[in-house]
Amino acid sequence: MDPLSRASLASAVDLSSLRNKPAATGDNAAQSGSTIAVPDVVAVATEENLRSFVAVSNSVPVVIEFHASWSEQSASLKTKLESAVRSISPRLLLVRIDAEANPQLPQVFGVAEIPAVVALIKGQPVPLFNGDQSAEAISAVMNRLIEVATENGLAGTLKVSTETKEAAEPMLPPLHQAAYDAIGSGDYQAAKTFYEKAIAQNPADKLAQAGLAQVGLLIRTQDTDFESVVSSPAVTDEEVLAKADALVAIGHPAAGFATILDAFSASEHKDILRARLLELFEVIGAEDESVINARKRLTMLLF
Repeated sequence: MDPLSRASLASAVDLSSLRNKPAATGDNAAQSGSTIAVPDVVAVATEENLRSFVAVSNSVPVVIEFHASWSEQSASLKTKLESAVRSISPRLLLVRIDAEANPQLPQVFGVAEIPAVVALIKGQPVPLFNGDQSAEAISAVMNRLIEVATENGLAGTLKVSTETKEAAEPMLPPLHQAAYDAIGSGDYQAAKTFYEKAIAQNPADKLAQAGLAQVGLLIRTQDTDFESVVSSPAVTDEEVLAKADALVAIGHPAAGFATILDAFSASEHKDILRARLLELFEVIGAEDESVINARKRLTMLLF
């Protein structure tokens, strides 16, 4: 099975131990189509600075390589993985973690053997592979990762700048930080309240609008049986909305949008379907191709 086929909110590892610390990120790192300045496309992470790379994964896929000095496979994998990432640059950031020096981190990511490679997409970890691999296999996985990132609305790029410093970037605005911390602790209702307050203070706050939409999806899908919902036919409007949410949550936004649009003409509750569709657009981002295509189809259905 393609390990990236379910890159999603549903397959997330609990990163609350990282997220409940102050997040070192600025506005750029939270926008999926942004350009992020970095010293290099290869970085070293520790328990202290990993949270900043989690934030970067909102714009650019982050590839995490767990290695150890005692592992011969780690040494063999290192060169091939770096070469693959640099060949795709500036679409990927490679982050290396010394499993011996940071023993908590492999546990956080569910890594049981070294070396291991995990991807972060919008803060959600996706296991890629364990052990050494051929250069061809690694390149294939990296290319597939880019495809999945695009499907999940990540259109950001990296810009290597010698002027970039490793110091922490500006903190998030207070209400954004409070919402981020609430999500990390699993209190989605509190996060929703913080984002709503941010929007009340500044109705043009695009980041808060996107955050509110993402939290709404988390709330609606937190108890969802994804396999059952996705595989079942959607007959009622309620089933249509649930299936659309599930598909977007597991990384298939185009299919989720189509689920609503296919039911639109026959529905007696077009306003409800349209409102949910627009909310899901916010989750994925206006620049994503799936959103652009679905918005065009929605316009045709309305007029």
